[in-house]
Amino acid sequence: MTTPTPPTQTGTPAAPDASGRGPLLPNLRFASLSARLAMLLGVLLASSAVATAIFSAVSVGQNETTNSRQTTANAHESTRLLVDQANADVERYRVEALATRKIELKNLTMALVAGLDRLRLSTQRGEISDAAAHAAGEKLVYDYRYGSDNYFFAFTPAMVSIVEPNPTFRGDCWNYKDKNGKLFFQDFAKVALGPGEGYVDYVGTRAGATVPADKISFIYYFAPWKWVIGTGVYLDDIATEAAARLEADKKSLGSTLAKIVFSDTGFFFVLDRDGKVLVAPENRSLTSLVDTAWGKSLTSAAVAAVPKTQGPIAHVQADAALRDGHLEPWSVDVSKVSATDWILVSVVPAAELTQAGTSLATRQIILETVVLLLGLGIGLLASRRIVRPVQDLTHAATALSENRFEPTSLDHAAARGDEVGTLARAFQRMGAEVVARERKLREQLTKLSVVIDHKKVERDLGEIVESDFFHDLEARAAALRERGTSDTVVEPDS
Repeated sequence: MTTPTPPTQTGTPAAPDASGRGPLLPNLRFASLSARLAMLLGVLLASSAVATAIFSAVSVGQNETTNSRQTTANAHESTRLLVDQANADVERYRVEALATRKIELKNLTMALVAGLDRLRLSTQRGEISDAAAHAAGEKLVYDYRYGSDNYFFAFTPAMVSIVEPNPTFRGDCWNYKDKNGKLFFQDFAKVALGPGEGYVDYVGTRAGATVPADKISFIYYFAPWKWVIGTGVYLDDIATEAAARLEADKKSLGSTLAKIVFSDTGFFFVLDRDGKVLVAPENRSLTSLVDTAWGKSLTSAAVAAVPKTQGPIAHVQADAALRDGHLEPWSVDVSKVSATDWILVSVVPAAELTQAGTSLATRQIILETVVLLLGLGIGLLASRRIVRPVQDLTHAATALSENRFEPTSLDHAAARGDEVGTLARAFQRMGAEVVARERKLREQLTKLSVVIDHKKVERDLGEIVESDFFHDLEARAAALRERGTSDTVVEPDS
C-alpha cells in the first residue's frame, strides 16, 4: 500500500498578469531589490553630483571671471593714477610757469607805472610841464625793454597808439584781429576801463616767424593820463618746455607700462581723442592699431566708449590680433585721464579672463566625479548590507513554501539589531513553528492513513465474503476438498 502525502508547492513560475504577457515580476537582472536600490542610489547620487558640479562649475567660473575683471579694473585704476600723475606734473609746470610769467609782467609793468607816476608828481610840484612829462613818459615807455625783444606799449582807451615800438600796431587798432579772429585790442580796452588791470591772452606771430604762437599781455590803465599801458610775451617757450617734459614723461610711462603685469598677455597703452597712440609699452609695437582694419575698429570703439568724467571705467569687446597674429576676442577697458584728452586703454584676451574660472571649474567637476564614484561605491556596499537580510528573508520564504526551510538560514539576518533583524527573528520563529506543525501534521496524517487502510481492507474483505461469487467459490472449494479426500483413500493390494 502507498501512503498518501499532502500536496506540496514546487517552484512554479509566477502567474501571468491579466494581459497574459507573462509574470508580473520577470526574473530579470534589475528586478531584484538590491539592483533597484543600487540603481536608485546611483541615480540620486549622479543627479546630485551632476547638479552640484554644474552649479559649482558655473558659480566658480563666474566668480573667477569676476575676480579677473576686478583685478584688471584695479590695475587699470592704479595705472590711470600713474598716468594722471605724469600729466599733472607737466600741467603743474605749465600752470606754474604761466603764473610766474604773469607775475613778472605785472611787476615789470608796475615798475614802469612807478616811473610814470614820478613824472606826474613832478608836474604837480611844478618841476616840469605836462607836455614835457608826457614826452618823457612816452620815451620811458618806448625805451623800457626786458628779455631779448619784449617791450611796452601805450594806447588811448579807443585803442589809438601813443607809444608802439611795433609798426604793425601803430594807429587805430580797435578792429584788429589775431589769427583766430579775436579782437584783442577791444579786450585791452575792456580790462582798462573795467577792473583797471588784468591779463588778455591771444595769438601773435614773432618777427621773422610764420607760425602764430600763444601770447599774453598784462594791461594797466594809468588813469591820470588816460593811458592804456601794457606788455606781452609769447608763451611758446613754456609750451616747448612743457612738450619736452611731456615727451620725457611719455618715454618714462612707456617703460613703466611695459613692467605692469596684470595678466599673461594683457597690457596698457594711451590714446588721444583721435585714436592716435600717444604712449605704448616700450616692448610692444602698436602700429597695427593704425595700419589694420581691426586696429582702427578697436581704437574707434575705445574712443567712443570713454566716459565723460574721470573715474568710471567703460568696457567694450573687440576682435584683435595683438598676439600670435590671429584675430580673437579681447576685453577692452577705457577711462578718461585727468582733464586732458588722453584715454587710458587696457586690453586682455577674453579667454584669459575666463581661463582661471574654466580651470577651477574643471577641477571642481573632477572632484565631483570622484565624490560621485566614492558615493556610488559606498552606496552599493550600504545597499548590499541593507538588502542582503531582505534577500535572506525572500529565500527563506521561498524555501518555506517548498518545504525545505531551515531556520538556521536566517541566523545572520536575525543577529541584526535593527528592524530587519526583528523581522528575521520573527520569521525564523514563525518558520520553525510552521515546519514543526507541518511535520506533526504529516505524522498524524500517516497514522490516520494506516488506520483508514486497515478498515478499508476489512470492509472490502467483508464485501468479498458476503458476495455470491465468494459463496460459490467457497462451495467449489468444499467440493474439491471432499473430492480430494476421497481420491486419497488407499486401496488394498490385490
